[in-house]
Amino acid sequence: GDRAGDEQTPPPPHLKSPPAPALSAEEALKTFSVPPGFRVEIVAADPLVFDPVAMSFDADGRIWVVEMRAYMPNVDGKGEDAPIGTVAVLEDTNGDGRMDRRTEFAGGFVLPRAVAPVAGGVLVAEPPNLWFLQDTNGDDKADKRTKVADDYGNPASPEHTANGLMWALDNWIYSANHTVRYRYDRGTWLHEPTIFRGQWGITQDDYGRLLYNTNSDPLRMDVLPAEYLRRNPHLVEPNGINVQLASAQELPVWPGRVTIGINRGYRMLRDDGTLPVVTAACGPVVYRGSLFPQSFQGDAFIAEPAGNLIKRVIVEERGGVPSARNAYAQTEFMTSTDERFRPVNLYNGPDGALYVVDMYRGVIQHRIFLTTYLRNQIKERGLEAPLGMGRIYRIVPEGARSPSKSTSAKPALGKATTAQLVAALASEEAWTRDTAQRLLVERHDDSAMSMVRELVRTSPSALGRLHALWTLEGLNAVDWQSVQRGLEDADVHVAAAAARLAERFLEDESARTLKALSARAAWGELAFQRQVALSAGAAPRGSADALLAELAMQSGAHQYLADAIVSSLGGRESVFFERMIANPD
Repeated sequence: GDRAGDEQTPPPPHLKSPPAPALSAEEALKTFSVPPGFRVEIVAADPLVFDPVAMSFDADGRIWVVEMRAYMPNVDGKGEDAPIGTVAVLEDTNGDGRMDRRTEFAGGFVLPRAVAPVAGGVLVAEPPNLWFLQDTNGDDKADKRTKVADDYGNPASPEHTANGLMWALDNWIYSANHTVRYRYDRGTWLHEPTIFRGQWGITQDDYGRLLYNTNSDPLRMDVLPAEYLRRNPHLVEPNGINVQLASAQELPVWPGRVTIGINRGYRMLRDDGTLPVVTAACGPVVYRGSLFPQSFQGDAFIAEPAGNLIKRVIVEERGGVPSARNAYAQTEFMTSTDERFRPVNLYNGPDGALYVVDMYRGVIQHRIFLTTYLRNQIKERGLEAPLGMGRIYRIVPEGARSPSKSTSAKPALGKATTAQLVAALASEEAWTRDTAQRLLVERHDDSAMSMVRELVRTSPSALGRLHALWTLEGLNAVDWQSVQRGLEDADVHVAAAAARLAERFLEDESARTLKALSARAAWGELAFQRQVALSAGAAPRGSADALLAELAMQSGAHQYLADAIVSSLGGRESVFFERMIANPD
């Protein structure tokens, strides 16, 4: 979105926007271009789904979709406050991979914008309300509503308010465009302040680092867990959070069609009429599945509905500093010649496929930011109608079996035993690991604890050991043996997680704990040293100064490490500084 109200400027005479008739999902497939070796499949399409803006898979692989049915019913946005938004459950009853049953779970919402299955119910974002909806009699209809928050975003501007609701590796639920994080703890909803992140959509990588973006800023990351950097009021504008991985200019876009039908398009288009940079980047996801080739692991996909495309960017780290670059030269992972293709959110599926929520409509720009130029385009080309369409697609490699012939049946974690869920923590599919961890934490079954501790010790999967540690944290069952094992782990990310979980032992067992942290810090791994610099702040006042001084001397010049150290020194900066300058080294 941009500021509105600028002068009317016609596009150059040689550029004409082609007509944009509304297509069926089957016709829309023919307008897509994806790299060789991939194909696009229809998962759900109107009239089974209307104006979808976000979705989530439940433990059994059903799709929960949130539908913003009143969004911009016309260029003036009149009627936008109608309470006609819905949350529906989509199911595939015949196993052919396409959803064929819709159950309306709840309705009556004003511009709802996020949904997340939690604790047998679902969280639904309807700013300023955050609802927890439950179905107590098993008919897939919400019959119990609990208000978790009444300050979840501001409904005044739909382009700039809270959304996302992602259960992250650390067992907190994070949002984009919002400064509170939430947590479910055995029937209670906890919340605490966090930093502001992005605009629309939020994702995490395998190590729980959060990524997000804004319309004109394609990708940002919290390299360090942000909560630590809020502790010391003297640490102003800390490094390591909200890190820009690349500017819009460094990640140019290459639409598959002339894109003059965007706000102020005439100001910045290339000579061929295509948008050169993102203007509506949103809905990012880090690909964490096992279905795509190995080279896709950890890459980020970014939706660009104004350019009718999906970007793939390669996320790299050099010297502990992440950056992003385009995966393709002068093309994108997915483009369309259909102006109504509006990808607004992307997800990892239980099957390892990439899922795309397509709002499918002519008007995507909100009235608050609509320029005279775009208003005229919309009117001239009849883009206001039809409404109430929408699609969900999945992108799969050509070699992938279609779901109807697949041997791996759809997931059924909802009724899985505790032992099965513990085993699933080490799955190669990220969705399965994340969901198993969430279910174990929600169930809070004491019998899980010994099995999860065993996984920390014996799992051959580093990601399995990582999820096991965080599952113990969610069960409030962190034990010193598991932390110690984690601190000695061959994988630095497992060790860094163990350092975070070691903080609870710093108060009563500070000497033993600091010794174990110092021993691993001496290995010289930057990712671990950063975390120790943060975790040391939990030690009794001054007791970790020797460790922090050692880190400062060894690695203090490394990006983000100095700020991590300072975050742990609140009120003792000068003492520490004097200690450092007195040191002959």
